[in-house]
Amino acid sequence: MTKAIYVLFNYFSDEKFYFLIDNNEAKELKEKELEKFSNIKKNIFLISDLFDSLEVDLPETNITNQKKAIPFLIQDSLLDDVNNYSWLLNVDDKILLLTNKEKLNNLLNKIDLFSTSSLSPIEASFDRDNLIIIDDKVILSLQNQWYWSGSLEVFYSHLPFLEEKLKDKTIESHCLGKVPEELIDKNFLKFTLYKNIQSLWMANLSSLKQGFNILKGEFEPKINWVQKIKDLKFYIYSAVTIYSIFLVSNLIQISSLSILNYQLNNQLSEVFKSKFPNETIENDLISQVNNLVNLDSYSKKNLDSLRLLSNEISLMENLSLISINSDSSKITIEVEAVDYDQLEEL
Repeated sequence: MTKAIYVLFNYFSDEKFYFLIDNNEAKELKEKELEKFSNIKKNIFLISDLFDSLEVDLPETNITNQKKAIPFLIQDSLLDDVNNYSWLLNVDDKILLLTNKEKLNNLLNKIDLFSTSSLSPIEASFDRDNLIIIDDKVILSLQNQWYWSGSLEVFYSHLPFLEEKLKDKTIESHCLGKVPEELIDKNFLKFTLYKNIQSLWMANLSSLKQGFNILKGEFEPKINWVQKIKDLKFYIYSAVTIYSIFLVSNLIQISSLSILNYQLNNQLSEVFKSKFPNETIENDLISQVNNLVNLDSYSKKNLDSLRLLSNEISLMENLSLISINSDSSKITIEVEAVDYDQLEEL
């Protein structure tokens, strides 16, 4: 069995009792000790007079249609408009718990819903018939019949009904202190007395179950994104730190490369000016250097060709060199010869 935390919340006095349930053993906790078990959601059992129970005759259909039929089945039993009520349904025993919406919302505002797994009226949370009397408050659970919690004075008015209904039964009853005089001679009540409230609850924890859970459907808490972020803040901070380091490292690297590129451009400019003092530096320095180098290579090749050709002409008789014209793409030579055969030899 996994660990669980039970909270007995007295709505009348705003008092809370905390118990750790571990392997079917119960241990009372102080409120400050709950921090040790922050990863365990609480199961709250509510002691209040906010709920009334009704037995309803549901139609033989699916649960969705049954819930749709509930307002029409109960409206004649209510003093107020049916829309002002919320209800909890236990389909197995066909018992309906009703409560005023406004009062329920006021209750929920007092509870940290995001650390709570279930919120159940305690009178409908026992797995057996049970009666508990604490000072002037009464909790009554009659399985599959009636669930009630309220003042001892009002409970007295229900005694004739209970005696008639339970004349052949005996209810295990638990009382803090002494038994009220009006109940001493009631044979259908078998009392166990307790000196303190802690021992009374310890004796009844094993019979608690999670039946009617208010925190389902309409009142189910939404995802607490703020808390989710808080729970993951270590991982978020780590991811942000790693990304920041990566970003800063890249910015430093880019800045370093920019400085090196600037220095290289300066060096290239100085070399260019020393090699080509008559040239003006253009935007694309690399292409400009390549063109100048290619042009210089082409000019040298042309000069070599002219030298060889001039030497050849000088060795030939009756052939005179008149002019030579050269540009970047061709060389034009004008010569004078005695006959055409000399030109062909050239």
